[in-house]
Amino acid sequence: MKVITKAITIGFSLLTLVLLQTGCEGVEGPPGQAGKDGNAGVDFEGFAPGIKCATCHDSEQDTTYNLAGRRYQWSSSKHATGGHVERNTTTCAGCHTTEGFQQRSREGWVTQVVNQVDNGSPPGCFACHSPHARNNFSRRSEEPVTITSFIEGVPDATFDYGEGNLCVRCHQTRTSSPMSPKPDPTKTAITDTIVITSSRWYPHYGVNGQMLMGTGGFEFVNFTYTGNSHHTINTTIREEGCVKCHMAEPIGSGGGAVGGHTMWIGLTGCRDAGCHGSSFSSTDYAGATTAPVGAQTAITANLDTLRQLLIARNWLNPATDLLRASSSAPLRIAPAAKAGAIYNYFFIEHEGSLGVHNTRYAYELLRSSIAELRAPVSSIAELRAR
Repeated sequence: MKVITKAITIGFSLLTLVLLQTGCEGVEGPPGQAGKDGNAGVDFEGFAPGIKCATCHDSEQDTTYNLAGRRYQWSSSKHATGGHVERNTTTCAGCHTTEGFQQRSREGWVTQVVNQVDNGSPPGCFACHSPHARNNFSRRSEEPVTITSFIEGVPDATFDYGEGNLCVRCHQTRTSSPMSPKPDPTKTAITDTIVITSSRWYPHYGVNGQMLMGTGGFEFVNFTYTGNSHHTINTTIREEGCVKCHMAEPIGSGGGAVGGHTMWIGLTGCRDAGCHGSSFSSTDYAGATTAPVGAQTAITANLDTLRQLLIARNWLNPATDLLRASSSAPLRIAPAAKAGAIYNYFFIEHEGSLGVHNTRYAYELLRSSIAELRAPVSSIAELRAR
């Protein structure tokens, strides 16, 4: 009897399990009340037909995109840790947040001004890619980028370095205060005076695009500029842009993660085939422009020299590294062209590579600025403007 009872119990339990798993189909009831509309969300931007989550979100299947590994790489990048995501205002969020960058993409890149982004996320996967809507990790854009010139008489530039074009949607000159008046290379007369009313009269951070191209700096009319470094014209860099060096494979070399989505160069990209070779050991490369010292050593030394000259003229505050200029206490410089030395100082200091992107251009901008400030005083007006 006990055996029969146990069998019946087991059988009933199995039947219950089957019913719970399959359900009993009866007469369809009346439709329920409509639910509340959800947040459409800008991260996902819809889903492509036939998209399969496990293609990317299952580490055993994701052997194409290696999403887990790339997210780990990104977590140590400056995009993740140093992108100032709190800069979420209408004029900043377009580069400092994923959501703002997405808005610019959707609107055809016609402006950098976006809606204020509250609780924004740093530039991440969904800034550069739209995988759920496209079902792939193609970049949002690889179209050439027009970069506005902030120097009088110098035309806008077109950046066209293939895959790197998306990077330069943000990594270009922008101003954090009104760039008015513009620096003007032709204003060399003793009667030409520029009046600067903002301590932030300078190119904004991230001017890597122009530096790589060899444009965007202030070129003095009485100085001969001889061109650019090899990075500017290298065929592979022209095709792949920033990606060629900053996202090179392999990722690891025993000395910490580099390349890939860390975007840390770590010499991995430098040693790639067709570039500097496996024996290359330092970004402080002593090429023809700065030999016998390395590029970064030379740029650092000249940048400091220019800084000291600006401080000596009482144009730069050494405590804040900002200009001694405000609407209540404007900075007057004559001849006005000498203000180009200020512009070049911030252009190179804010660019950040210390000559790696374009050694010759950076070096000659610094040398010409130093020469201009060391030139003998040409007038009482200039002496007073100091």
